[in-house]
Amino acid sequence: MKRSAVSLMDRFGAVHVARALQRSRAVVLTYHGVLNGAADYDYLNHNFIAAESFDAQMRYICRHYRPIALRELVAAYREGRTPPDRSVVVTFDDGFANNFSVAFPILQRHSVPFTVFVTTGLVDTPGAMLWTERAKRSLFFHPERSVSLELDGATRILDLSSAAARADASKAVLQRLKRMQPAARNQALDDLERVCGARPVQERERERYEFLTWSQVRELASAGVEIGSHTVTHPHLPQLSEAELDSELRDSKAELEDELGRPCRHLAYPYGDEDDRVRSAARRAGYEGAFAVDPGRGRSDRFAVPRHAVYRHDTSAGFRLRTSPLLRRLR
Repeated sequence: MKRSAVSLMDRFGAVHVARALQRSRAVVLTYHGVLNGAADYDYLNHNFIAAESFDAQMRYICRHYRPIALRELVAAYREGRTPPDRSVVVTFDDGFANNFSVAFPILQRHSVPFTVFVTTGLVDTPGAMLWTERAKRSLFFHPERSVSLELDGATRILDLSSAAARADASKAVLQRLKRMQPAARNQALDDLERVCGARPVQERERERYEFLTWSQVRELASAGVEIGSHTVTHPHLPQLSEAELDSELRDSKAELEDELGRPCRHLAYPYGDEDDRVRSAARRAGYEGAFAVDPGRGRSDRFAVPRHAVYRHDTSAGFRLRTSPLLRRLR
């Protein structure tokens, strides 16, 4: 939805109507990271909220809604109860270190409970990077104005003549890589970096890219933050074999339980993607609930609870509308 439409809806009171209608319907928000300073390259950082904006969003939630813990929401769904009126749940995906260093103090100040879904294979691993980040950076920083790549058995020439073109090329490549089997995807990613180069993380980018340490994860858990699983390696789960799927879900759960000495009850699917087979695997692995990202889905299945992603350039009006279940399909 364009910003002009969002502003118009906000001006004519859509937020107030939506808030009045929200009773037994909870909103689950998805963040990835919060950054203190200005972030370069909008496309590479669109999932990372500025600290000042995040603080304002938490103030708004506390003023107009009821922040609740994720476990409270899942318990309500499991027991067939409606969640408290105007409930909002705050979650983070992936396990970036700025969840601890930047977001945590803000959430503590506002007394907002939250959950961090951790990709266990990236914890305490210096220089670790999601494969999606490697692909995006390789294409975005390639010095040429175009590049020829072998994709899906065909040679494709991608336009890199502007920042917008680089973003479009990156999105197209990511969609193809995501649907490959892990071994084939890793080979394709190596080939991509061989052609375009592997851009190392700069010192000023560390707050954006570093992942949590186990010490930080334990400190969050000791402070009451719920720690959930985001798998071991952040794969596209529907593409995995049965054995690979079970390993990703069970091994991440087991490692979190070993490190924290408490049950890991909840799972967030990487990319929010799931199907009947993935949901069945989540049940087999012993989770009590799991989270997708489709804002159009209802809450009939606690193993596919919908969430709304919050982006860096959401306006204040856009965020107010995004928090309303009445407008779940807001983009």
